[in-house]
Amino acid sequence: MKIATRPSAFAEPHQDPSMPSPAAGENGETRMQRQLADAIYEHRLPPGTKLPEVELCRIFGVTRGVVRKVLNRLAAEELLDLIPNRGAFVARPSVDETRDVYELRRILEAGVVRGLARHAPHRWIDELRRQVAEEREANRVGDTPRYIRLAGKFHLDLVAATGNAALEQHLKRVVSRTSLMVALYDVPGTNTCSFHEHLEILVAIEAGDYARAERLMEEHLLGCERQLRLGGEPQRVDLEQALGAVSEGPPGRRQGAARRPWNLPAVGS
Repeated sequence: MKIATRPSAFAEPHQDPSMPSPAAGENGETRMQRQLADAIYEHRLPPGTKLPEVELCRIFGVTRGVVRKVLNRLAAEELLDLIPNRGAFVARPSVDETRDVYELRRILEAGVVRGLARHAPHRWIDELRRQVAEEREANRVGDTPRYIRLAGKFHLDLVAATGNAALEQHLKRVVSRTSLMVALYDVPGTNTCSFHEHLEILVAIEAGDYARAERLMEEHLLGCERQLRLGGEPQRVDLEQALGAVSEGPPGRRQGAARRPWNLPAVGS
């Protein structure tokens, strides 16, 4: 699950005005990887969703070779499962794996708090407080994708503050994996990662009470796991709508041609 950078031979996709503009210097390949990863992290592409190569070529206006490169990179990051003779699917962690990974997160993030104790004073506290305030506002207005991004960023910013690059890299992969698990098993209408608890953890760190901060972090992650409904049914999703991208297609293709809706089945459907 890594990201490609080769320029596309085809025209750039039409950008839906409701979607963010492409980052400066992005080509079709990098944009495809970013949009797929964002859609997975933000739970617009649920676990088990099939990603047909032909449809991705049409949506992003890239060649099949580019699509395969991006899918392989995302699979290397454990965001996708590539199944021989069946294709690419958004990874679908099992219940047992979910429990194991949450246990691993508790171990790693307890280590994060202990690492922070060796790096006081924490000049980044005020910035992280502002970020928690943004989490609260995103929750208030119902901006779920932004809330999900900020909630995950809180944990990654804490590990970054330890200065331990190996720990940071490993936790990034684990947080990515738990994002899939939340997408698969969360209860609709709930936020598994509480900004109230994030603030309590910050207050304990700022006070130098690292034992309390470590305990709060463990309770926080246990609470996240307990809110999951371990055993949900697969969802169906419209790939183009989830990605917010409509391709103009290769040069020479007539624009405005009617396209068949593509309701993509999850694994097992």
